Amino acid sequence: MTRSDSPRPRTGGPQDSSRHILAHIKQLNGPFTEQSLSAKISTESGQKKKSTKGRSRASRKGESRLSELLALLSNIGFLEFNRGKYTRTRDFRIQGTLRTDARGGGVLRTPDGTEFLVRREDTGGAHFNDEVIAELTDIREDRLCAAVTGVAKRKKERYLAQVRGKSKSQIHFVLIDQPGNIEVFAPRSPVEPNKGDLSIVKLTGRTSGGLQECEVDESYAPDDESLDLRRVMIKHSIPEPHGEYEELGAIDQGFITRERKGRKDFRKLRTITIDGKNAKDFDDAISLEKTRKGYTLYVHIADVSAFVAKGSPLDKEARARGTSFYLGNHVVPMLPEALSNDLCSLREGVERLVLSAEMSFDRSGAFVSSSFHRGIIKSDKRLTYEQAHDMVMKKGRDKLSKLLLDMQELAAILKKRRIDHGRVDLNLTDSEVVYEGNYLIDIISVQRLVSHVIVEEFMLSANEAVSRALRENAIPALFRVHESVSQEKLSALVKFLRTLGVQMNLKVSIGSALQSVIDQVRGREYEEVINFIILKSMMQAFYGVEPLGHFGLGFADYTHFTSPIRRYPDLIVHRCLKSLIAGSPRPYTLEELIPIGETSSTMERVAVNAERDLFKLKCCRLMLDRIGDEFDSVISSVARFGFFVTILERPIEGLVPLRFLTDDFYLVQEDEHTVIGKRLGKRFRLGDKVRVRLVSVEMETMRIDFELV
Repeated sequence: MTRSDSPRPRTGGPQDSSRHILAHIKQLNGPFTEQSLSAKISTESGQKKKSTKGRSRASRKGESRLSELLALLSNIGFLEFNRGKYTRTRDFRIQGTLRTDARGGGVLRTPDGTEFLVRREDTGGAHFNDEVIAELTDIREDRLCAAVTGVAKRKKERYLAQVRGKSKSQIHFVLIDQPGNIEVFAPRSPVEPNKGDLSIVKLTGRTSGGLQECEVDESYAPDDESLDLRRVMIKHSIPEPHGEYEELGAIDQGFITRERKGRKDFRKLRTITIDGKNAKDFDDAISLEKTRKGYTLYVHIADVSAFVAKGSPLDKEARARGTSFYLGNHVVPMLPEALSNDLCSLREGVERLVLSAEMSFDRSGAFVSSSFHRGIIKSDKRLTYEQAHDMVMKKGRDKLSKLLLDMQELAAILKKRRIDHGRVDLNLTDSEVVYEGNYLIDIISVQRLVSHVIVEEFMLSANEAVSRALRENAIPALFRVHESVSQEKLSALVKFLRTLGVQMNLKVSIGSALQSVIDQVRGREYEEVINFIILKSMMQAFYGVEPLGHFGLGFADYTHFTSPIRRYPDLIVHRCLKSLIAGSPRPYTLEELIPIGETSSTMERVAVNAERDLFKLKCCRLMLDRIGDEFDSVISSVARFGFFVTILERPIEGLVPLRFLTDDFYLVQEDEHTVIGKRLGKRFRLGDKVRVRLVSVEMETMRIDFELV
């Protein structure tokens, strides 16, 4: 039940319609039989009862429909059937989340997963993701239909709206980033936005002339870049700044002194952090000792759980947020800055409490053993990725350079070993928005550095080791799960690769086969898009209570342990690991962990979508004054309405709509990632280079359109 447009009603008399039958059932208070209900409907419809022999085909069809409807209502819990009689178990009222579509209708989903279609005229002023109360109104082709009767809880308090016009007494807005082209109004005032301006508005709950009333909080000119961040935060309901937490006031020197007791002292071990140049929340530090037999790797992670007690107000807020939100040069932290940027941040030269994973590997990179400790460290050096990379490249002879070279050596060994064992190492280019202050300067592709590999491989090692220990000791915890590629997507990928002359060896493991493809296309023109298609073919990772492994990494054991400042599941894992270290009772049951995993997975997707939308807005801004310019580009994806291209000048993507291809009637073959002309046979395929001209940039829809030159 995913379509929001209701099918045409069935033909026949009113006594046959589901809406009519439901109306009669709603009037019944006690038990009833199918026969008594049928007689009541017939009587009130002005029909006389006919003999069985004389019944018309339409009458028999109506009785069949009644039987089907009663059975369906019983199956979904609205009716109870016992000894030949039906009883209403509850009103035909339902509560759930409404997800509207571009046409204004939508789907209401209840907590148990039942879905109800809602027509545009039946949304009752509810918006996307609102919690609503509704009433079952019809069943059409076995699809449940409902009408919203009230809004139990708004998903968001504020909306972005654009002024579309004014009347004598009202300003008329249309809500931006809300499906359905929803119009609202605000009363005229001495200070008010102009036509075309964008305003942040709050609904009052009042209506007039079928429109919802709103209050204007603040307004912006259409070209005001400072709105971008606010727009994304409003669209995705990103949390507001943290308030005050009483528990943070209890963290004094005495608290720190007590927490130091019983910890392993790593302060004499040479320890460094490697992070982005603008980072402030340093949650991981690394140390390495190289011996004749191999390597001992130490991954020290900020001991956030020492400061955030399970079930405390701060813990509940962190759980609701699920993650930190990195929006351009702005961070909305999961934890207050007093923790994320200070007490828990592993700053250079400052003693900090940590949870450390100590791991031994032989010279080939094979895992030997691991142990875990409540520890204390003092970081010797804070390096940026660029600084660490340059030191490795220069191969200096000082102690810090030698440490980095040993780290680079182990990271390379671990990476090769993991790829040999089925890891899929995608080669995708990251993009970065360059700011001056809070304003956009450029969008660039980011080079992957040796230092990135060092940090990545070491964090993977710690996550794998912790997951293995929790699984082997049967400690209930959250695991990072990534399932294998589905057979359907694998078949589509193999078919597409053949069109490019790229063969996939299906006699080896799927991971090894995919890595072989990545190696085959390395250095070719379509390398980036092939890597992207492989990524899109994979399942989405999530947090679950079963240690099912991570397909993409080729790990049988995997969890998230290394970022408790910015990811709530890592904080959960720290508490679980501490119980293993201390031999204390397990902090969580599986029943507690399941909803935490679901919320964390959801909030992770919210963060990704918010980051993506801000990037789209910045791309649009950068292209606003380039309309009419021509660009070399590569086809980066194919959709049913056209194909997307990424210009080579910058990592900016836009759409070439099918309606712009006027020399033929073009068909889309999505599985083959190809657009082909029906008459002339001209093809546009993923990875093809094309010359395009910028036609339009729409800030309201975050859309960039090109046409072929």
